[in-house]
Amino acid sequence: MEIALLLFLVIDPFGNLPFVLAVLGRLDARAYRRAILREVAIAFAILLLFAMAGQAVLDYFRIEPAALQVSGGILLFLISLQMIFRSSAALFGGRYGSDPLLVPIAMPAIAGPAAITTLIVLRDQQQAGLAEIVAALAAVLGATAAILLAGRPLQRLLGERGIDALEKLMGLILNLVAVNMALGGLRQFLAAY
Repeated sequence: MEIALLLFLVIDPFGNLPFVLAVLGRLDARAYRRAILREVAIAFAILLLFAMAGQAVLDYFRIEPAALQVSGGILLFLISLQMIFRSSAALFGGRYGSDPLLVPIAMPAIAGPAAITTLIVLRDQQQAGLAEIVAALAAVLGATAAILLAGRPLQRLLGERGIDALEKLMGLILNLVAVNMALGGLRQFLAAY
């Protein structure tokens, strides 16, 4: 239960909801549902991979935990600028329209540096067994999917102008979170050397 609560707080589906609505808000209901379920499934696979072999993957590629934070912060920063200045075509390279694959919802919004690092630390410090982590992860991502799927009624309530305003506001907030994440990674890196 503690692991599930920790993962729920780190993944923060309520905090991700306005961001997801901003990215997927213009899809029809069926495409929105399909995108949410696909992105949550991809995030589950990514997080499961890191829960099972996260430290080995990082060690193999010689990636330090601080690099996860810095790169995640930079990616979120770029996304935030595009949300603020309304260039969603550039956000997805113009190829995916308004239905992105993997980035930015599955990773880094759901399976972000904080969630990956949390799983690696839980396994590394042997605070939980793999079965317990998988069960907690499944429960949290099930709840995340339910929360994100419930976002459509909110979108209907707010309308297009409301979603546009929410997108810009979330872009500003995401910008601050991104800078804070990158600075945290830099502090961690500098403290190590």
